[in-house]
Amino acid sequence: MSEEYRSRIERRRIQEQQKNASKGQKGKKQGKSVWKKIFFICLTLGLVMILAGIGAFAWIIKDAPKFDETLLKDPLSSEIYAADEKTLIAEVGKEKRDDITIDQIPDVLKNAVLATEDARFYEHHGIDVKRTLVAVFTNITAGTSQGGSTITQQIVKNSFLSPEKTLTRKVQEWYLSIQLERRFSKDQILEMYFNKNLYGSDVYGVAKAAERFFGLKADELDKLTLEQAALLAGIPQSPNNYIPTVESNLERAEKRRNMVLQYMNRHGYISKEVMEKAQSTPIEDTLNIQQKQGNKYQAFVDTVIEEVQNKTGSNIFEDGLKIYTTIDPEIQQITEKALSTNEYINYPDNERLQSAVVILDTQTGAIKAIGGGRHYQTGGYNYATKIKRHPGSTIKPILDYGPAIEKFKWSTGHILKDEPYQYSNGTPIRNASRSYVGNRTIRDHLAWSRNIPALKAYQEVGADYATNFANNLGFPITDEQKANESNAIGAIDAASPLIMAGAYAAFGNGGYYIEPYTVTKVIYPDGTEKDLASSKKKVMEDYTAFLITDMLRTVVDSGTGKLANISGIDLAGKTGTTSFDKSAIAKYGLPNNATRDAWFVGYTPQYTGAVWTGYTTTKSSDDYLGKQSADFSKLVFKAIMSRISTSKETFKQPNSVAKSGNEYYVKGGEKPKPPKPDKPTGLQAVYDEASNSILLTWNYNSENETTFEISYTVDGKTMSLSSTGDRKAVLQNPEKGKTYIFNVAAIREGVKSDAASASITVQGPDEKLKSPVGLHAKYDKNSNQIFISWKHPNANAQNVSYIVTYTINGNTQTLTTTTDTNATLSNPQPGQKYVITVVASNNAGTSEPTSTAVTVDGIENPNNNNNNGNAGETKPGKGNVNQNQNENQHQNQHQNQNQNQNPNQ
Repeated sequence: MSEEYRSRIERRRIQEQQKNASKGQKGKKQGKSVWKKIFFICLTLGLVMILAGIGAFAWIIKDAPKFDETLLKDPLSSEIYAADEKTLIAEVGKEKRDDITIDQIPDVLKNAVLATEDARFYEHHGIDVKRTLVAVFTNITAGTSQGGSTITQQIVKNSFLSPEKTLTRKVQEWYLSIQLERRFSKDQILEMYFNKNLYGSDVYGVAKAAERFFGLKADELDKLTLEQAALLAGIPQSPNNYIPTVESNLERAEKRRNMVLQYMNRHGYISKEVMEKAQSTPIEDTLNIQQKQGNKYQAFVDTVIEEVQNKTGSNIFEDGLKIYTTIDPEIQQITEKALSTNEYINYPDNERLQSAVVILDTQTGAIKAIGGGRHYQTGGYNYATKIKRHPGSTIKPILDYGPAIEKFKWSTGHILKDEPYQYSNGTPIRNASRSYVGNRTIRDHLAWSRNIPALKAYQEVGADYATNFANNLGFPITDEQKANESNAIGAIDAASPLIMAGAYAAFGNGGYYIEPYTVTKVIYPDGTEKDLASSKKKVMEDYTAFLITDMLRTVVDSGTGKLANISGIDLAGKTGTTSFDKSAIAKYGLPNNATRDAWFVGYTPQYTGAVWTGYTTTKSSDDYLGKQSADFSKLVFKAIMSRISTSKETFKQPNSVAKSGNEYYVKGGEKPKPPKPDKPTGLQAVYDEASNSILLTWNYNSENETTFEISYTVDGKTMSLSSTGDRKAVLQNPEKGKTYIFNVAAIREGVKSDAASASITVQGPDEKLKSPVGLHAKYDKNSNQIFISWKHPNANAQNVSYIVTYTINGNTQTLTTTTDTNATLSNPQPGQKYVITVVASNNAGTSEPTSTAVTVDGIENPNNNNNNGNAGETKPGKGNVNQNQNENQHQNQHQNQNQNQNPNQ
């Protein structure tokens, strides 16, 4: 048994060992199988990816443009249309190019281009793989956009492809670049590059660039200096930023030129010494700019070219675009006439005086006209779009009062005190008038452009809030600049007519900012259409826009902008001026009140216009704006706007706004204190004996509800009579013989006016009128008249008149009834004695008569030259006459009568 048992155990052990050995062999076989599977899977995936890549590449290049060799040499011109989409205003790119051969291009220019654009141009086959990989790595790691395109790729991109930056377009670019390299030699490709490049504005091809910038013809390119060649090589990277015909580009262009010189040194074309010498040469010393006469819409066209290139990247001179713009040709021509002729404005004869204009649609932001400057030339400096000057007081609605209304809901009647004041750093601030007016409304402060209240508003709002408000209106203020409190009064170099027009239009359209634009759409040769019109963005509440607008109405109605006002048009606007600093005044001998910049920005519901006037540079004592020329911006605005405004539409008060007196306020916000009403006029007090009452009447003009407070004073005591909305009142049963003094004041919204006053004495029943006193009559021979005068003894009597009679030869006649205390008897009979009688009369009765007599001169006595005439004087009730014994006779002399003239006493 035991042996059997052992044998069974051993057999089991042997079986288990065999089984384990079998499992090991099977595991090894299974391991090898897994790796085979992984290998085959990867191989399959790789083949699939390769096939997919090939398929994707094939799919992408199947849509690539056909390789049309004519596009390499015969670029398509672009057409620019007016707002009606029918009127062709310009065709750019149609000019004959001065194509040159590779043999005409000097080595210095070739070397500059190769060092800058494609150092391995003669080594690759259209694509510089190494440079492309470096560019991709840099883009990923540095987050910047580095170009890796070869010269061949640039030609392909500009000739066949759209400017979009996509992988599809890049693959098509590679494919077409290889095709180009297969069909043309390196020299032919380089020749195309020089002939096709854009050098800014309408300067196309290196031959045209050399002629425009340096005055060199196509057969004179061998005269190019190193500095000039380096500049030409650098411009195509960003033509509009480097074109040297624009003065503001010169600094950037010189830096770009110097960078090209550095590339030339790096690649061994020039030594370090030559590089440094060329870099030290001022760019101005290398230029000889040749001006080209533009068309009548040139400033607008140049803006269109730049806008299309910036928004689409297209080469407008060769891509065959149809460009639809916003221009109104009639408005553009009126604008040019206002700037470049003396038909509307009498400009001084100083070429450095410039003025620029932008007119745009208030509701859409579409630019209707651009006045780039006086006598603007093609590709010249566009003062309407490119200047960065101090805006002066035109900034106040944007940075001070607009933000305050938006944030605090101030009313137009909000009170700020104009007083001696300082910036936060202690520097004093002054008004232009060098005076202070105390507490006034912000409407009044804005109308008269006071600086101190504007700064107070800005400080109360806060720099951050105010700057953000301005930025939302398209007015650029950086974080570094916003720390300067003098921004509040326009001391910041950031304004252009384009920027100011865009900002102010937002006040006129209810609070929407629309970036001004000149192009509505572009249609490419393949029919693709791209919309370029700006969209609108809500940047303020409608109440802010309306309150600012209404305050700016006051500026042109009665404030600093009256000269720009246009009758019959709902117009709002703001003036702005800036001054020179003390160093410039001392250096050039300028007056202390010399103006550097003058602005006017205004708008109607239809159009917005911004006008700047100033000198490009100050080089002499004549280069400043005086009292007359500082008004040019207002006059230019009025000249243009009065001729183009066709709408009588007015600014509509939104539902969020209410009115109190003359001031507007935001519902739920600060309600302004009502203005003081005008005092009543024409107050009269009349006693009526029949009703024994005094009737008061007065005049008052007001569209608002007004009540009147009436009081009277008698015997030193003042009592209230009544309050009424009528223009009359009655005091019943006044005391006889008393004098009543009445005061009437207007009350509107709780505010009382100054009082109008009138007095009356009620005549007692038994009081008789006193006779006139001091009766005097005198004959004047020269005028042949008797002058009569007397005094009024009835100080308290009312409604007194005087009956004047005269008696001659027993016959009594009435001369006159008058309320005056003098009378005149004309053409009395010579030699006759006249008895003059005067009686006082009113409702209470008549006085006793007072008489005097006077004798008229008879026949002239040649021995008596006394021309004084005779005079008579008597007391009341008497008849004594003082006669001049030497009477002079008057012979029918008639002279001009002078009624109611008192005689010399």
